[in-house]
Amino acid sequence: MPPESMKAAIFRGERTIEVEEVPVPVPEPGYVLLEAHNCGICGSDLHSYFGRWGQPETASGHEVVGTVIECGEGVTDITVGTRACVEYASHCGQCRFCRTGRYNHCERRRAASGGTHAGFAERVVAHASALYPVPEHMSPDDAMMIEPLAVSHRAFHRSRATYQDTLLVIGSGTIGLLAVATAKAAGIGQVIACARHNCQAELAEKLGADCVIRVPDQDVNAEVRQLTKGLGASAVIETTASQAGVNDALRTAANGGTIVLVGGFHKPLEVNLGRIVGGEIYVTGSNCYGYSGTRTDFDWSAELISSGRVQAGKLITHRFPLADIGAAFETAADKTTGSVKVQVALR
Repeated sequence: MPPESMKAAIFRGERTIEVEEVPVPVPEPGYVLLEAHNCGICGSDLHSYFGRWGQPETASGHEVVGTVIECGEGVTDITVGTRACVEYASHCGQCRFCRTGRYNHCERRRAASGGTHAGFAERVVAHASALYPVPEHMSPDDAMMIEPLAVSHRAFHRSRATYQDTLLVIGSGTIGLLAVATAKAAGIGQVIACARHNCQAELAEKLGADCVIRVPDQDVNAEVRQLTKGLGASAVIETTASQAGVNDALRTAANGGTIVLVGGFHKPLEVNLGRIVGGEIYVTGSNCYGYSGTRTDFDWSAELISSGRVQAGKLITHRFPLADIGAAFETAADKTTGSVKVQVALR
C-alpha cells in the first residue's frame, strides 16, 4: 500500500521553514504525482524565506527532479516510471501566447503544482504540461540544473549577443554563472562576469569567463570601458535585481546595446533612465523560459548539459537532507559559506 502521509517543508514566517507530516496529495485531472529525488533552492525561494514575497501554505520549490508514480485523469502522454524535471508553471497550449511559443505568458498560467505541494516534499504534484522527461543517462545533479540553466539560456538568447560581441553578466549567483557558461558555449567573443564572493569568481573563471570584475573593490564601468577600448558592453545580463546592478548595466552598456533584466525585483529602484535615451539602449526582461528560436529553452538546456558544453553540476556546492532544510536555507542565504547552488535531497 502506498503511504498516506509524507514529509513536506513549509514556510512558517520570516526565515522559518519547518518539516511537517502532511497527507500525500492525489493528482487532479491533468496532473501527475512524482516521487521527488532532489530539489535546488532558487533565489525566488529565498525571497519567500525572507518574507519579501508571499509564503504559500504548501511546500514550495521548483528546481525538482522526480519519478512519476501516478497520473491523473486525462494524462495520456506521460507514463508511470518517467523521470522528469518540472517547469515553474503550467501552460494551456491553446492561447495566443502558447501558439506562438511564448508559453511563459500563457493566459491560463499557474504554478505547476496547482496549489498543491511542490519541490520541498517527498511527493510532488505537477501539471503534465510542465513536465520535462530527463535523458536516461543524465545524473540527478545534472537533471536538477536543467531548470535554472533554461532561465539563463533564455536571458542569453534575448540579449541578441553574437560571436563579435562583448557580453557583461552582472551577478554571479546561479543564473549569472549559467549565463556565463551559456555565452561561452555559444562562442561569444568576450564574456565578462561581475562577482562579489571568491567562490563565485572562481566558478565564473572555471565556466569560461574571460575576465571577472570583483565588486565592490573594482569599478564596474571603468573596468568594462578599459576591456572594450571605451565602447562598453554590446549586451548586458543583469541578474541581481539591485539598484547598483541596474545602474551598472546602464552605465556599461554600449550605445545601441542591449540590457536583459532577469533578476527577481521585489521593490522599486532609483535608476538613471537618461542612459537609455542618450545611448539608444534596448532594455528588456526575461521571464522564465519558453521557445528560443525553434526549440524550447529546456531542450537547449538539456542538450548543453548532456554534451558537456555547460558543466552545470559544478554549481552545486552544498547538499542537505530534507530534515535539515532550515540549515540548507540558511546556508543558501549566507554567501560567506561559499554556497552557490544548495541542493535538498528528498530520498
